[in-house]
Amino acid sequence: MQEQEQTVTYRGRTLAWEGFCTGPGLLTRDQLEEVSRRLLGVDLAGAEEAAGEELQPFGAPRGEVPAIVLGTASTLKGCFEADVAQLALGRSPDDFSAYNEARSVYLATPGDLVVGRGEPWRQAVAASEAVPVEVPELRYYYLTHALLAMALDSPAERPAAPLARLVQQLRTAPQTVVRLFAIDPEARVLLLWLKRAAGLSRLRVDANGPEIAERWNRKTTLYPTVEDAVVLAEPKVTDDPRATLDTEAEVTAFYREFGVLLPRLPGYSISRRGADGELLRHRVRTAGRLLRERYGLELGCFKPAEALTGSRIRMAVPLNDVAALDALARQAMETEEDYVLEAHTHYLRHRVPGYEFILAPSAHVVAGRPAEGGTVQITRGSVWEGSVYVDEDTCARFDITPAQFRAAREGVAALHGAFEGQGRDLGFVKGGVDFAIARLGGRFGQTPVVAMQDLNLSSNGAEYVRAFLAEARQVLGRPQGVYAATKVVRPTAETDLKRLQDAVERPRSEGWARAITSVAGRWGLIGVAGPCPRQAAQEVLELEQRLHRDGLLRTSVRDESVRPG
Repeated sequence: MQEQEQTVTYRGRTLAWEGFCTGPGLLTRDQLEEVSRRLLGVDLAGAEEAAGEELQPFGAPRGEVPAIVLGTASTLKGCFEADVAQLALGRSPDDFSAYNEARSVYLATPGDLVVGRGEPWRQAVAASEAVPVEVPELRYYYLTHALLAMALDSPAERPAAPLARLVQQLRTAPQTVVRLFAIDPEARVLLLWLKRAAGLSRLRVDANGPEIAERWNRKTTLYPTVEDAVVLAEPKVTDDPRATLDTEAEVTAFYREFGVLLPRLPGYSISRRGADGELLRHRVRTAGRLLRERYGLELGCFKPAEALTGSRIRMAVPLNDVAALDALARQAMETEEDYVLEAHTHYLRHRVPGYEFILAPSAHVVAGRPAEGGTVQITRGSVWEGSVYVDEDTCARFDITPAQFRAAREGVAALHGAFEGQGRDLGFVKGGVDFAIARLGGRFGQTPVVAMQDLNLSSNGAEYVRAFLAEARQVLGRPQGVYAATKVVRPTAETDLKRLQDAVERPRSEGWARAITSVAGRWGLIGVAGPCPRQAAQEVLELEQRLHRDGLLRTSVRDESVRPG
């Protein structure tokens, strides 16, 4: 890792920026405006308008067409802010920028170009058959910022070597698709510049259209605002709570736009924009009151609308505790982002030796279509830490009924249909939706519900378990009867990818295991495949535990003792 003697400022505190693969540099909004004007001749608003004509969301299966894999973290998810917040708490940050660039190499097929920086990325490329395009600019946290700075500093007729290589690829193979997490404003400017430099009429992009990425890819999509919900007629005690849910759903922005009801939990969105402390307290208190009075609920769950991997969620909030609700309003004031207050879920659960799954399956859109199968999530608290691939034939091994599994997949199909319906196509090419299979209590009683909880309408963790599954089936020579599980791990400072790979890979009679990513001291990903998803899940957890006890990892779910590292 690059040694950085730099600092960042967080709420008036100066924090040391240490152990990151890149620097903390960022292009400000004003700087991005200037970059857009100089590179494209228009401001960011003009670039957004141009992208609608010049960038084509294009869902292509891996290996079907040539690809440029641009594994940049995204400003849409506040990756930098999340890392800095962890620094402020004295915790080890994930280094989202480094791990996104390193792990994205795994999504490349032989001959694809992969763009990135730093030693973890180099090791990932060395273990692949992809073609590296290394970016020497390490001052900037986001890869897109680094590339834009290089484009600005080099002559238009002689762009810097990494950019020249990308332009050459697009000119030589105009059918090339650019794969990236999401199209944020800086990615939009970069992609438009590449497209124009290559002389293409349109550039294919394996990312969702801007309206999906920037308007609907948030938890608030599922919930009415407090203001819209409070004016509805109050339901009677004898009314079916599911009818109340549907009535509230009809005043959401999503339903008004598309006329599609999505399966969701009771809950309300709370907008931070323009609200002072008093108004925010009123909104949170009102949301709590509506959950109590309309649904008979006692507990709620408070979530940031765009948090990464389930972080900063407050569970089991007592809805009749005014002080607790006011504390949530203060949290929202501090972070200046929208939140939702939804029903607390009592998840159905399934136990394997040493670990208990909450039943929070995910279903997905891959290459522009609702995908086969789905995943069961491995979590630590509310934070995602891995995926297990299941299908309708095997979901019961996690105590998920086929009907519940179908309900999740049908919910994603409804979402996909909404974005493609009414004679328009918003470009929904990838994404996942997390569901809860849970009891809510109150007027729902003990009957389990299957409801959407989170929209991840961008690149997501399930892409890696699906890629690993495809590789495992090829390695094992069995296109059927193979299942896979991936697990996030926390490597020690000495555990680079080669060391992790050597410890993970071993001959297997019925399955296979491998290390996918390691950013030493920060974040890694391992995978195990076998003839049964439950067996794969159990083995990946056992593998993590063994690696931890061998001193290669800082933690494990099955062994929470933490070793210095």
